[in-house]
Amino acid sequence: MQPLRESLPAPRVLVADDDEAVRTVLSQVLSDEGIDVVGLACDGQEAVVLALELCPDTVLLDIRMPGLGGIEAAQQIRAADPYMRLVMLSAYDDATLQQEAKAAGASRFLIKGCALADLIDAVVGP
Repeated sequence: MQPLRESLPAPRVLVADDDEAVRTVLSQVLSDEGIDVVGLACDGQEAVVLALELCPDTVLLDIRMPGLGGIEAAQQIRAADPYMRLVMLSAYDDATLQQEAKAAGASRFLIKGCALADLIDAVVGP
């Protein structure tokens, strides 16, 4: 009998981070876990465009990016698609940023360097 996870379609994820190395690592880690990374964005504006074009299940957004940041991008994505899962990623463990992310529609707030299990749960979870 096949495991349930293998019989389900792979979750589709868009990764947005202004640091190319972070985008690359996140993409590889998620792909290695069977998650379909459908797009990579280098800033919030590109994330909004790609999210609306590609319709991923989850958008993983860095909170601080030049130009349009993750919180503003999340607000725009949420306004266009209230059902898309938004996960914020930050180098800063800051309660105010967490509150702003939640208010923008993020279902989870992760600190960069978090455990792989936490990342996968945030991206795939209910």
